[in-house]
Amino acid sequence: MDQGEPAAVDRRALDLVDDEAAVPNAGEHGANPIGPLRMVRPGVVLQGRGVAGDYDVHTLTLAQVVSTIRVDGTWPGQLSLSSGWFRARARPWNETVTDPMIRLERGGVEFLTTVTNHLGDMGAGGAYSPALYPGSTRVWKRAGYREVAALAIMERGLGGTVPEPSLPITTAEVPDWEAVMAIDRAAFEGFWGMSPLGLAEAHGTSRATTLLTASVDDDPAGYALVGCQWGVAYLHRIAVHPEAAGRGLGTSLLSASFAWALGAGGRSMVLNVRPGNHRARRVYERAGFTATGTDLLILRHEPR
Repeated sequence: MDQGEPAAVDRRALDLVDDEAAVPNAGEHGANPIGPLRMVRPGVVLQGRGVAGDYDVHTLTLAQVVSTIRVDGTWPGQLSLSSGWFRARARPWNETVTDPMIRLERGGVEFLTTVTNHLGDMGAGGAYSPALYPGSTRVWKRAGYREVAALAIMERGLGGTVPEPSLPITTAEVPDWEAVMAIDRAAFEGFWGMSPLGLAEAHGTSRATTLLTASVDDDPAGYALVGCQWGVAYLHRIAVHPEAAGRGLGTSLLSASFAWALGAGGRSMVLNVRPGNHRARRVYERAGFTATGTDLLILRHEPR
């Protein structure tokens, strides 16, 4: 069937059909979630009556539908971008790199492209993906994104004996985000820094989450943000102020993270680290982590 021909309406199967097969692996993050429903590809016009003959089928193309974007929020800040069922969120990558990071919650290539271009038209610049498994990058690459960075995944089982922290570690009932950000700004520079929006996003990622802090002379000098769900614990972020390095804060935070994760039902813990961050990798290896051999990929779309 040519691009301009109408798709057929199969009244028996209650299914909108096209001459292309449904998109495989639609359950993957970033894959086309409407593939299993056999929606027509962008550019095909739906015409005629509805499945039961009671409702008109909309005569807009899918490309026209997703080009109408609703934006909630103000840039630079947290944005929600939606078009019907499709949805994405965007925020500045961090305080230094203010280009947006887009989290595609529902949608395919056409919607991602529209969101990316819309943000560019708002003056947001180029755009980044979150850290993605390699199998989840296909839609992003089809939308013009290219790999710019990688993070190695490391894992540790939580069975057996968990070492006790050598220093006092506090569980923050009400996180002091200003103190946490002060530590993070000192520990990370440029692209790898975290923003308050990024920390809040990570804090809400898992079913159970906690913030652990270590102090020197009663001043917070290190923190670990840990989550757990479905038996897997995630070390979302760990940082120690450079002025407190070498005092065992990082090791104690790791030990306290293991203990908390066990109490939350975790059977293993995963983290990600830059492949070239050899110092951090040695610390993780001494704590029992091993590389899985899989990298998470960060992609970027250059501004038009």
